[in-house]
Amino acid sequence: MLRSALALSLLLITIAVQAQTASTDTTAFPVGYCTALPRPSFEQWDADFGRYERWLTPELRKTQMGMGFQREGVHTWFCQPSANPHAQLDTATVIRNATQLQGNWRAVVTRRVTHIDSVSFAEKRIYRSATMQPSANPYTLLLTDRKLRLTEINAGSGKAGKAHNSNYELVNQRYLLTYGLAKSGGAVSQVGLDTAGRLVMHTCAVTERKIPGRYQVYQTIISQTILERQ
Repeated sequence: MLRSALALSLLLITIAVQAQTASTDTTAFPVGYCTALPRPSFEQWDADFGRYERWLTPELRKTQMGMGFQREGVHTWFCQPSANPHAQLDTATVIRNATQLQGNWRAVVTRRVTHIDSVSFAEKRIYRSATMQPSANPYTLLLTDRKLRLTEINAGSGKAGKAHNSNYELVNQRYLLTYGLAKSGGAVSQVGLDTAGRLVMHTCAVTERKIPGRYQVYQTIISQTILERQ
């Protein structure tokens, strides 16, 4: 049970990483759908990023286990899953009441979206890119009172496959904390509801690379799922 939350988080990432020709038209949702990026000025990045700090509770911070290393002058730091990525789920999607999560949901879009922001300090110029890889790995999600059941769907037959169970808690109206026996060993995704009532879920992996004084790169890989009520 202790590993179930991390396993579920990695499954969501795997679903999006296994890029195929999707059966759903993902172009109906722009690459930056429900995603907020810092202003296109690196002088403002720290201030924009800092606005999200207030959403993170001590409980969420305990789940964050980043790792860093240095090689040939390049400082690298990464965290997966990250509760506080450079590319954030738009706060306009906050879920006011946890009961809004409850019900049967079916994934209509699963994809991996990669956002990269970089800055060259010598040029005083930023570079911004976003790419998307669709996936044809559907699943259903049953959310009851603090219990979650994710069932993989066979893309060919449409039949239900392997199921994964976990506890969950909605934290600060925008974080889905999934866990087994201990919340401190849980995994965090960002969740919200779009204007059409669809559930949008972001499970993020972040990497920061820099040579101090020369350049800095922020990469956010979002395993984005858009679900509709069944």
